[in-house]
Amino acid sequence: FYIPIDETPQERKYRELREDGLRCDHEFWLDNNRRFELGKEEFERAVVGRVGGCTVDDLSVYYKQYQVESYERHLKYNRYVWRRNLAMVGPGIRAWWQEVWRRRKRKGQAVAMFSEQGFFDREEDLAPGAAGTTVRLPPDVKKDHVDRRAEKIKSYY
Repeated sequence: FYIPIDETPQERKYRELREDGLRCDHEFWLDNNRRFELGKEEFERAVVGRVGGCTVDDLSVYYKQYQVESYERHLKYNRYVWRRNLAMVGPGIRAWWQEVWRRRKRKGQAVAMFSEQGFFDREEDLAPGAAGTTVRLPPDVKKDHVDRRAEKIKSYY
């Protein structure tokens, strides 16, 4: 997950909860898939030894058997996921609120940063530009300088 430079404790807690949740999900499904594959291999060996071949219908019998055997484990996992996700609602809202305030703070800082750069200093340093815009003149250019960019652009068409 992305970690902002100015991450607050609330955002850190929420990020860590999400990372832990993904780790637990990953471990559960790795274990689930491993159990399924091992059971399937044993079932196929038993069917091949008994009948001589394993068909899709035979595998459907195994799949149904696996679902029945793993029902309780999946039920516990689903309950755990619901509890974990509900427990993350509060920290998630607090982290979201911190993000909103940080963006507002950054927006204010950006305006202050541009105003300190002298962008809005003196109008005598500005000259009319193309399409009604203004262009900052370099210090060595005289004030009677005329911007010919608009004329040049029109000459191409």
